[in-house]
Amino acid sequence: MSNTTYLGTVTRETRPFNLDVSKLRRANAKVTTAKAYKAGDLLTLSETNVVDHALDEKTWNVVCGQDVTAVQATKMAADGIEIPIYFGGVFSIEAICLAGVYLDTAKYDAARAKATLNHIEFSKV
Repeated sequence: MSNTTYLGTVTRETRPFNLDVSKLRRANAKVTTAKAYKAGDLLTLSETNVVDHALDEKTWNVVCGQDVTAVQATKMAADGIEIPIYFGGVFSIEAICLAGVYLDTAKYDAARAKATLNHIEFSKV
């Protein structure tokens, strides 16, 4: 196996993501080939432990924990490399995305209601 680094380019922005490290609950899951992921994406988790983008703010199970390009996801899927996902914790609603696009404020309530059912908290900072 070659020495490959799967971490993407680190970027900084002003939207805080994880608001309380002590409450964080994480696991790892396989990615879908040729799909880009952004930390904060709402994802669905299959019975085979593979994540994919949620259809909307109401139909998700976990939160993505790492930025991954589509090219990286294809390589990771082929190599069986997993990404971190969150199934518990306190996150800023302003840092939550659907397929890399920040949620519109009109979708916050639905996402927060689903978060409560998923034992996750989305707070407004």
